[in-house]
Amino acid sequence: MRKISWGTIAMFASVLLLFFIGTGKISKAEDCGSDRFCSFEELNEVYEEGEDWEIEKRTDGDQRWLVSAIHGGGIEETTSTIGRAIAGSSYPFYAFKGKLSSGNFSNLHITSTRFDEPQALEMVGNAEHHIALHGAAGTEPKTLLGGRNSELKAIVKKHLEARGFTVSAAPDRIDGDHPDNYTNRTKSGQGVQVEITRAQRKAFYQNGDISFSSRNDPSNQTEAFTTYVQAIQSAMQEYEGI
Repeated sequence: MRKISWGTIAMFASVLLLFFIGTGKISKAEDCGSDRFCSFEELNEVYEEGEDWEIEKRTDGDQRWLVSAIHGGGIEETTSTIGRAIAGSSYPFYAFKGKLSSGNFSNLHITSTRFDEPQALEMVGNAEHHIALHGAAGTEPKTLLGGRNSELKAIVKKHLEARGFTVSAAPDRIDGDHPDNYTNRTKSGQGVQVEITRAQRKAFYQNGDISFSSRNDPSNQTEAFTTYVQAIQSAMQEYEGI
């Protein structure tokens, strides 16, 4: 019987690996885009709740609504703080918050069409209307609106612009239009995705400081923070009356 060398075995294994990568059966990087993990289950196998990430939620308030920040804490800085302020004591609120000392976005970000943390899915599934806060890149203070609820989007745009904020439609890559997007996983199948550029988020804090200590100290919030929160709340109240 002819012996097979280790070199031949290694070459054969390499060919198989390349085949499976090419077919998409391996390579999480391809499946998940730039995200490290494709699901909450995968993330939870590596990172520990309480130490690396945490969930903040309140379930009382108007049950027709949900305000969320699934990339909160250090993942997309300030989004959970803004979301908490918008929800106040009037609306249910959910935030998934990164707590790593660094690398929150690269390690803990799960894209909205794949975000499947069980408590988050339960809360959005119980709501009719949804305001989903996100952070976008950008050197210009601006809000980019997406999601499938066109009527509520128009009202949010009107109230933000009336208070001096720049608003435009989100580009295709972050338009939040997919039915599987967490924004739209409500009873009504629609919501509004509020993408706030980094420049706009920095404008919400004294000296543009959105570090952990700054964004968790209400005394560092600027007038723009309060005005922005009030604009979203006013839009929600107007929509309720339609």
